[in-house]
Amino acid sequence: MNERFYSVEEIAQMLSLHPKTVRRFIREGKIAGKKIGREWKVTHKDFVTYTHGEFSESEGEPRVYETRENRITVSAVVELYERESEEASRISNSLIAMLNTKDPSWGNARYDLIYHPEEGKARFILYGTPLFISEILKMFTYIE
Repeated sequence: MNERFYSVEEIAQMLSLHPKTVRRFIREGKIAGKKIGREWKVTHKDFVTYTHGEFSESEGEPRVYETRENRITVSAVVELYERESEEASRISNSLIAMLNTKDPSWGNARYDLIYHPEEGKARFILYGTPLFISEILKMFTYIE
């Protein structure tokens, strides 16, 4: 089975970042990358780990709840009817960027995207603190 690799430019486009930022993240170890020839490449697995890695916790690490907000987890499902997947992809990239630069007060947060091309529907499933969910839902009010 062949492993899928992404170029720095592909990662930058998917995350709506500048390629120099992606290269810096690789140098800093935030994104696992492999140098193939003269170019940095990121495996699909390492990309998924980066985009969703902040949501997983180390095994054996006790959870600490400093505040009431950290004890409460809220979920929400947002369905977007869109004939083309570009809008869903743009929103997904925005969510990834927001999560990667999120306000610490949002606590642990994540989202999943399921796109149903036959129905022209994207389903965004959000998990996190009430503050996170409310801030993300505000973003959806600006969609035309």
